[in-house]
Amino acid sequence: MFELKLNNKTIHLKWGTWAMREFCAVNNIGIDKYFELLGKTQYDLDTVVKLIYIGYKSSCVSNKQPVEYNEDDVCDWIDELGGLFNTEGQFIEYVKYIISNTVTTVQGVVKEEKKKPNKAKLGRHIS
Repeated sequence: MFELKLNNKTIHLKWGTWAMREFCAVNNIGIDKYFELLGKTQYDLDTVVKLIYIGYKSSCVSNKQPVEYNEDDVCDWIDELGGLFNTEGQFIEYVKYIISNTVTTVQGVVKEEKKKPNKAKLGRHIS
């Protein structure tokens, strides 16, 4: 969960399978275009608003809470935080969070592989 810290409140944003599915449906794109979009270094304003709003909506769905805000509110949040280019970097951190969670969701949690002992080294050498 990502916390968007505003002046008087904190907005919880969640990104996972539900959010990816919703983002693709809202933008009428396939998962391949979604990954292509994440690979870009710049996003248009509408995309940023949708990423934030869908993250907020996903958090509400996950926590069984009503959706109280809309995309117009998201624009107010962006303004409240000093715009997209604010040096505080909350939006950049949120995009990093999305990318990190997308990779984890798609690849799954990587399990550490147990090394098998080398049998050649197990026996004692008698001279």
